[in-house]
Amino acid sequence: MMKKIFSLFLVISLFLVTTFPIVKIEAASSTLKDYKNQLAKLESQKAENNRLTKENQNAIDAKRNAIVRANQTIVDNEKKVESSKTLVSESQENIKIKSEELKDIINILQYSKINSDEAYLDYVFDSSTISELMERQAIIDQVIEYTQQQLDDLDSLIKKNEKLQVKLADDNVNLTNSISDYEKQVEELEAYIEKLASIGLDKDEEIKAQKNQIKLFEEAGCKDNDKIDDCYYNKGGSSAYFSRPLNSGRVTQRWGNNGHKGIDLGGNAKGTSIYAPANGTVVHIAKKQSCGGNELFIHYNVAGKTYTTLMAHLTDIKVKVGQKVTKGQVVATVGGDKSTFYYDKCTTGAHLHYVVAYGYYLGGGSTGYQSWSTFKTKSNATSVQKITNLKNQKGWTWKSRG
Repeated sequence: MMKKIFSLFLVISLFLVTTFPIVKIEAASSTLKDYKNQLAKLESQKAENNRLTKENQNAIDAKRNAIVRANQTIVDNEKKVESSKTLVSESQENIKIKSEELKDIINILQYSKINSDEAYLDYVFDSSTISELMERQAIIDQVIEYTQQQLDDLDSLIKKNEKLQVKLADDNVNLTNSISDYEKQVEELEAYIEKLASIGLDKDEEIKAQKNQIKLFEEAGCKDNDKIDDCYYNKGGSSAYFSRPLNSGRVTQRWGNNGHKGIDLGGNAKGTSIYAPANGTVVHIAKKQSCGGNELFIHYNVAGKTYTTLMAHLTDIKVKVGQKVTKGQVVATVGGDKSTFYYDKCTTGAHLHYVVAYGYYLGGGSTGYQSWSTFKTKSNATSVQKITNLKNQKGWTWKSRG
């Protein structure tokens, strides 16, 4: 009986092992010593750093530049349309004036011929010579002919401008459709590149960030065997909820679209203020990353749970590593416009790439972890909508930080 039970147990065990792969769980670095050990492992993995391939990056650059050119052409065409409308309006007004002038002249002539108007006859016949008589008659004829020619010219100009408006409107429709096609191709290319190097930190930056964290832990008085939660994190403030990082905006790319591990917030120009969504501590600042540009990472404790935010494609960063920030404080400004294209290869225009992930990325303590891949798995659509105060829907807009 025992033998049969053992055999059954063995079969079930083999089934579980072969059917469900063992998942490697990143161990939390509870103490400062654990954190230092994690850093040592990361340093040995530097060779695993994946970069964007030149071939695919060139393709993204070409499409991105095409989007910029198409958008600019639409703006230029819209200006041309408005200019042509103004020209048509001015031409119509001139026609009205000239029509009245011609009408007056014709009325005078007709009245004069019918009623033998003395003024007209005096002007024509009060001539000392036959030559002067003919000259005065010719002047009247020339006035009529000149006015009529101007009317014909203005009428032709109106027809030409009306055709131009139709053409420009058609061009704008075609350009708008082209932009949609370009944006779709860019999304597909970026989804492929996401497999090679997503917005975030490479191994060198992760190592630099963790060394800075160790320095901060030690400056706070942490010893190797001290728990980081007790000697560092539990000393900070917390918030009740997250507010939005921008006063207003529009979701231009939702979380999860083509593997997009974040939410893109557009509708704001370069230099627009970005606010801390809650009380927190700056954990890392990365400058001119090849995919993400200038990036800011902040730790938070919100309603008793720990989080890390990533803000990417920034122009200016207003805070420093280790600095405590308060909810509503300006921490950075929007970037990602064409002035950063030469180093930031993962942007097609000014916007904020925003990520909220559970736990302390690059941090220690019971919820800390150091792997970028872990950070991506701890960010999800649920956290986007329920925690960030932002709807995970392309085109959704808001008018306050909430």
